[in-house]
Parts: sequence; C-alpha cells; structure tokens
Amino acid sequence: MDYTEIVPRAGAVVPTRRTGVARVTTLPARPARPARAWLRDLFALPVTESYLSAGEWCVIRTRRHWLVPLRDIIRSGAMMTVVSVLTIVAPPVFLVQLALWLGALAHAAYVGWCVLRWRAEQVAVTDRRIIRVSGILVRTVDAAPLEQITDSTLHCSIPGRIFGFGTIRIETAGQAGSLGTMTYVPRPDAFYRATLEHPGNG
Repeated sequence: MDYTEIVPRAGAVVPTRRTGVARVTTLPARPARPARAWLRDLFALPVTESYLSAGEWCVIRTRRHWLVPLRDIIRSGAMMTVVSVLTIVAPPVFLVQLALWLGALAHAAYVGWCVLRWRAEQVAVTDRRIIRVSGILVRTVDAAPLEQITDSTLHCSIPGRIFGFGTIRIETAGQAGSLGTMTYVPRPDAFYRATLEHPGNG
C-alpha cells in the first residue's frame, strides 16, 4: 500500500503503456461538486492542487505510512479482546457489563477517528513549498517555502528501512515552523530528494 505519488510537470514527457510517451499539458483539476454536497466535502480527501498558486506545480505528494492506522487498528483489536475476556470473568452485573462494552465502543470510535485523521492528512512538495494539509472537520494547511530551508535531515530506523518509511526534519530560517518534524514518511528517499532537486533550487 504505497500512497506516494510523483506528479509530472505540465509539458513533461512521461512513458505510457499504449503509446510509449505522452505529454502532460495540464495539471489535474479539481472536479466541480454540487452546492449541497457539504457532508461529502467534509470528509473528502484534501486536494493539494487547491492550495497551489499560479504557475506552481506539485512534485511529489503522500500521506503518512500505512503502519500508522494499522497500529491503531491492532490496539483496538487488543482492547476488544480484553473486554471480551473481562465480560466472561467479571460478575454478571448489568452495569458492569454495560460499562465494559461502552468503554470498548468509545475506544473503537476513537480509533476510527484516528484512521479518518490519517486519511485526511497529506504532505506535498512543490517547486516552491512544502505543504501539509490536515484536519477532518477543521482543515489546516501548513506551508514552508523551500528557499527558506536552512537544514534538512533524513533518519531511517531499522524498522523504517524494512517497511519503507522514515523521519524528515526540516529547519527553516528564523522559525522552527509546524513542519519541523515529519514522521512515518513513506518512500523517504524520494521525498527528501524532492526537497533538494526541485526546479526552484536551480
């Protein structure tokens, strides 16, 4: 499950399966949506192109590694297993049983919220900025210009090298910024190179 997408620049020649090569003439546009589709928009995935300025193009975009929601799902499964065991060994009192199951349902709802929050978060590198879009009910967009990056560090632990994720630390001039440390970044080598080899650095 790799959610990383390397986006070709408009006008770039890219290989295709049928014709061999094709020229990208426009960036993907955000489709038109009905005015009353507010509930669908509330939980829709963030579209990075909506936050790009004129002439700006996305080099690479991704969300955090799939191990992040998997960790929450495993935790929820373990919680449900514990509750199932407690309902067997606990006294058959209605209030005790009800409290156990309500606690399990609350924990499952929290895990579902964490999965939705992971799904809604997206990080992208353009030829000008690093952008992170997050939030479900309240959408937050954090950005840092690439030209203000003074130092960047890539760290891959042993599990990260096995499963393909890493931690990228970004330092910008004059401020730490909300993009200081990005954890569980899939394909960290490609993401890290995108911050260094973008056309704006030329």
